[in-house]
Amino acid sequence: MKKLALLIGVSDYEYELNPLPGALKDVDAMQRVLQHPGMGDFPVENIKVLKNPQIPNMSMEIEKIFSNSGKDDLVLLYFSGHGIKDDNGDLYLASSQTYKHPNGQLITSSTVPASFVHNVMDKSFSRRQVIILDCCFSGAFARGMTVKNDGHIDIKSQLGGEGRAVLTSSTSTQYSFEEQASNHSIYTRFLVEGIENGKADIDGDGVISVDELHEYTRTRMRKTAPKTKPEIYAFEEGCKIQLSKVYTSHQTSCSLLRNQINFGELKLGRTQQQQNYDDCSLQFDYLPNFLETFESFIEILINQLSYFSNIQNTENILSETLEFQKLESIREASEADFVFVLKNDSDDNCVVKSQSNLADNIDHNAYINILNTTIFPIISYESVFNPSYHGTCKINEYGNNYANTFAIIPLKMPPEAEIMVVCGLPRDSYLLGDAYGKILSSFYQSTQESLEPMFVEAAIIDALKKDFKFVSKSLYDRRFQLFCERLQKMVVYFEPVICIDVNEFFISGWEALARDTQSLTAPVDLFQAAELWGSQFKLELDQYFLRVAAQSYKQARKSKQRRLSDVVPLSVNVYPESLIKEAYFETVREVIEENIISPRNLILEISEKSELPNFNDGVRLDNPLLFFKNKLLEYVHKFNIRFAIDDFGVGHSSVSRLAGLNPCHVKIDREILHHQSNYLIINFVHQIVKANNLYPPNVIVEGVDEETPISLYQLKEIGVTYVQGHLIGKPEPEVYRLSQEKYIELQRMISGE
Repeated sequence: MKKLALLIGVSDYEYELNPLPGALKDVDAMQRVLQHPGMGDFPVENIKVLKNPQIPNMSMEIEKIFSNSGKDDLVLLYFSGHGIKDDNGDLYLASSQTYKHPNGQLITSSTVPASFVHNVMDKSFSRRQVIILDCCFSGAFARGMTVKNDGHIDIKSQLGGEGRAVLTSSTSTQYSFEEQASNHSIYTRFLVEGIENGKADIDGDGVISVDELHEYTRTRMRKTAPKTKPEIYAFEEGCKIQLSKVYTSHQTSCSLLRNQINFGELKLGRTQQQQNYDDCSLQFDYLPNFLETFESFIEILINQLSYFSNIQNTENILSETLEFQKLESIREASEADFVFVLKNDSDDNCVVKSQSNLADNIDHNAYINILNTTIFPIISYESVFNPSYHGTCKINEYGNNYANTFAIIPLKMPPEAEIMVVCGLPRDSYLLGDAYGKILSSFYQSTQESLEPMFVEAAIIDALKKDFKFVSKSLYDRRFQLFCERLQKMVVYFEPVICIDVNEFFISGWEALARDTQSLTAPVDLFQAAELWGSQFKLELDQYFLRVAAQSYKQARKSKQRRLSDVVPLSVNVYPESLIKEAYFETVREVIEENIISPRNLILEISEKSELPNFNDGVRLDNPLLFFKNKLLEYVHKFNIRFAIDDFGVGHSSVSRLAGLNPCHVKIDREILHHQSNYLIINFVHQIVKANNLYPPNVIVEGVDEETPISLYQLKEIGVTYVQGHLIGKPEPEVYRLSQEKYIELQRMISGE
């Protein structure tokens, strides 16, 4: 496996073409980065450089480099010079001898036709070919280009994808040009720059592929020469061919590393083990987190809200009073003088929307004067709504002995702008930090939806997590506690899956659905929190949901499922990440061994909206799909339960994942029903499951309701046998049988009446 490069630069022309002095410097620059061992790593002896070659030699060297290459070799052809396009739109690479007839017709024998290059590339055994053309009309090179395909795949990790890629400095209708100040082609300058500084490594994997180099160069040229548009023409996996490594200086500084320790293999203890240690010396402290400063403020703020919330529950309070109470909570928790909210009116003027009380012993007139002369004149939309900050502040001094601070917090973006002004914070207040603005804005916005203290506190901590990416240990623990308390307010409803075969019309199973006890809608906040906070939250949700769903189903069956035909499986959703956890495995064991549900009646549905876990106990998995499949087999062998795939068609759905997990049923996500090509997609899924599974799973179309653009009759016509959704049967707290009226209604819809 070799890396071969031919670099051609033509700067001098004997006839009508203008000289291009930068072409030779372009070649030198490309040679420098390609032969650098920390970048291109092309062996010096494998790089052929041609400067102002004669036409026979230029053609011969192009043919030689491609004909002397093997199938695993990478061949790179680079050309900097004039490109000429004839009346037919065909491209010719000009040599120093290129000229035209007196009538203006090009003498093609004095050039290298693109068709000649196509021909030698097609004959080459090399499966990795890269052509870089820095010349006028270079995009025309793609005309008539084909690529061989013998079905052979032998991709080497250090070279990337197999195929052919062509990078051009311009489209087939554009002139390319030099940058006069540097005597370099601007296109080549950015190519070299992207390799040398490593910034062309867009995905950060340590190597620069052809498509990454093109994207970097295209972006740079868009700013410098917007009328010139570089192009990439890639065949098969050609765009993924790796041209260079990312060079870092420390790679060549190994001599500076001295007295290194060979640790061998190290393993960290697990959380469960650490909790059993009694020796305090084995415990550790977390590094201080800047959000720890705000923990007491959040607690005081929520306590203030709780006080007002209790009053609201006992009295009929006007909305204006509620708004006042929220701002009063902020004022007292912040130890401020005054808090008010401004909003834009219809004339784009600021008016006071709401306000708190003014602290005792404060001169009203003095405050109005300060706001109008010192604070408001310096407030601008640009400063308040700066996306890099969550607020601004201004210190106001009263002589030499007293000063306080005004904080301006953005609440709602323009044009319907709203801002909060907190007046009279102590100058040395511990709250004067960016997190203070985020806490106040999230507090105010969440209280527009609910005054429930638990909901508001969770919203504040979630907002800090989203913006700062991490929180203090105590805030994390508090958020988990709130999450667990919220779980206690979740109940389970059951939605039927119906077989719509005309000759066999019955309820074939139930899906357990989480519901909020008050709204009786899906507890979206729980799912969002699990996605935001990760593994521990997902596991807690899945364990609790499984226990509650199984227990609820057991109770429901006692009263309703008395016929043998009524006993059908229950599907319970679970995150893929939870399934590989020992704690979830034990929860499944408990619900089965305690006879809460029998294995034959339990189906665990794996959502396609979540990716398969890439780590297990902190160790990256080499093959996540294989590891996950083996975990599922442990469940099957130990408990004899079944698995299904939910939400197919969205998120992380893939054919390999579908074929690898061998599910008992596959649910097509409701979004597919509203897709323009829903017929094709549903048929496609049917074909996949039949082709890739020894025992093809049932395909269930879910989300069928009154607004679904495809009817039950049409679904039946394209081979769908199982459906789920409000049109069939709405979720209920009890399992049930279809009423005679519903049975007749569905039969009419299925038969197309």
